[in-house]
Amino acid sequence: MTNKERVIAALQGNPVDRMPVTSLYNMLYHQDHFSELTGLPQYRLREWLSSSPEHFIEIFSTIHQQVPFELLQPHSGAPSRAWREQQEFVEKDGGFYRHDRQTDDWERLDVATSSGHATDYHAEEERHVFSIDDVNERVQATSAEQQVAAGRNDYITAVVERFGPSEFILSGGVIGIPYSCGWHVGLTNVFSMMLEETDLLDYLSKKILEQNIESIRCLAAAGGDAIYIDDATATCDMISVKHYERFSLPYMQEMVREIHRLGQKAILIYFGGIADRLEQIASIGADGLLMEATMKGFVNDVDTTVQTIGNRTTVFANIDPVEIMQNGTDGTLAAEIQRQVTAGRKGRGFIISTASPITPSTPLSRVQRFIELSKEYSRY
Repeated sequence: MTNKERVIAALQGNPVDRMPVTSLYNMLYHQDHFSELTGLPQYRLREWLSSSPEHFIEIFSTIHQQVPFELLQPHSGAPSRAWREQQEFVEKDGGFYRHDRQTDDWERLDVATSSGHATDYHAEEERHVFSIDDVNERVQATSAEQQVAAGRNDYITAVVERFGPSEFILSGGVIGIPYSCGWHVGLTNVFSMMLEETDLLDYLSKKILEQNIESIRCLAAAGGDAIYIDDATATCDMISVKHYERFSLPYMQEMVREIHRLGQKAILIYFGGIADRLEQIASIGADGLLMEATMKGFVNDVDTTVQTIGNRTTVFANIDPVEIMQNGTDGTLAAEIQRQVTAGRKGRGFIISTASPITPSTPLSRVQRFIELSKEYSRY
């Protein structure tokens, strides 16, 4: 089987010669380990992610040779073509800079982050929206056609053209509604609004859904195979089952319907606890489900999940990226792969994956070993 055939079969519950192996959000791994994977200085990452599709695919191909995951996730959402064309990257005064030739803005890039990741991230906590008028002014959907015309799909299209015949392309995805609301009202405020301002939160949610639907249509136009939905903060460590059913589930169902209408596979990602809402998640009708490893006081047991989900959705492994991938021995890693493969055989289909992105402290040799062991222990 080709890698593409194997992944499609696993997502459909059809026989495979072995289980596919990947690490979802592998585009973040590419960023954090850019220097290790390409031999280029880490500070040239931003240059790569602002380059032409021809240069992008050249570097992407080098990375894929090093880590041949079987669901390819290119960096979706390329900067607009117009913006890319006005950027230059130059060495100046002992540093490396991005220079916008139109605005004359200079940004130094050879500066390490405090987290060890390629970029630092902080959740939005400032509230910008207080009324329906604020929502209408701030949240406006850009049509898929406009996004494609601006060049958003340029990198995905390059990957599809190079690898599409033999590899399964996860073109990109959207973020679920509860977390997305946080960009406009502040993440903490989302939870209080679920109790105190439900009408405004409903209106904001519907407007964000319109944005997500257009993004899904844009991604589908690139010609890949699947689109993910990362339903962040909709987990048991964040909201109750009651609030999940009220503020997440209906929107998830609508987005998955649109993904399927466009002929794409739908993959759900839950970085948090989901044991108390597996039935609701299974009812969404997605093709694949990835959940976080057991941590932070919740338990996501792969065997229980596979048996509960049954034949409704293909489950991804949730191998712990810190305790097993980063800190474990080869023996520990092999044993965990075998344990999860055994559990996965009881379900519709199973794809081996880490539970969340590979850490900055995990060396390339370890990731390559993970791929080798996964292939070895999952053959039928």
